Amino acid sequence: MKLFKSLKICLAVIFLTTPLFSLAQYKFEIKPFFSYFRDLRRWEIGGTYMVTNGTFDGVIPTYGYNNLYIGDKTLKRNITSTNGYGGTVGLTVPFAATGHISCWAMSIHALFNYYKWDDLNRAYNSDGTFKELPNVMNSTTMQIAMPIGIDWKVGCDAFMTKRLTFGLDFGAGIMPHVNFSSIDTANKAFAPQQSVGLFPYANADFSIAAGFCAKIRVMYTMGNAELVNSTNTIGNTGLRPFTDGPFRITANNHLMVSLILMPFSRRWHESNWANDYDTYNWNERIN
Repeated sequence: MKLFKSLKICLAVIFLTTPLFSLAQYKFEIKPFFSYFRDLRRWEIGGTYMVTNGTFDGVIPTYGYNNLYIGDKTLKRNITSTNGYGGTVGLTVPFAATGHISCWAMSIHALFNYYKWDDLNRAYNSDGTFKELPNVMNSTTMQIAMPIGIDWKVGCDAFMTKRLTFGLDFGAGIMPHVNFSSIDTANKAFAPQQSVGLFPYANADFSIAAGFCAKIRVMYTMGNAELVNSTNTIGNTGLRPFTDGPFRITANNHLMVSLILMPFSRRWHESNWANDYDTYNWNERIN
């Protein structure tokens, strides 16, 4: 009976002390999900430089010896955007601590991007090369997107501390997007077009806390999004048409590099290892 009573006492001690041990794991407190949206200290804003790769698939004029027009050819070629830039605003919401200075978080952002496609209607030479036509056809695309994903964060911006100078973030998710594309030609023969799509993406962030927190973010999207699908032609202008049509412009992937600031990170409470309260280990003080 004494042995059984001793076992009961031991089990009671284990169960009562388990919460204390769990509190000592140096995992910062996870607050209710929507409370983070009201916390300006987690919001971020930035500017983006982007490059988009795509394809032009359509009918173009073909020229032979002595610049002689010899007919039309259906051809698909790779194209790369120019002058791509944009902006981003959003935040990451922690939902599970993974250690002393790391967590899983949901990333929710809004992106506004603008980029151009230059010289889409290059003519095809019989020797396999391309040349620019006198009547150049360009296109512009404005994109509105909302990437939503899961990130693993470690360091300063994971739990809003100035104690750590650097931070890292690796994530992936999906990016719903709406595109508004227009063709720039002399007689406005092509009406603007809209398209919607869904890209998977991956991202990596490097953060530094120096007065306020700044980040460099690299994001890469994958997948095909049809931007323009037109059956129109320009018509002969005394030279050759811009393109005999039909043609299609498709975006295949985006590479975006963003400089991001967290303007309210000056309000982060933790600033020094020696004299500040350890908010992510809320049951203890450092000294």
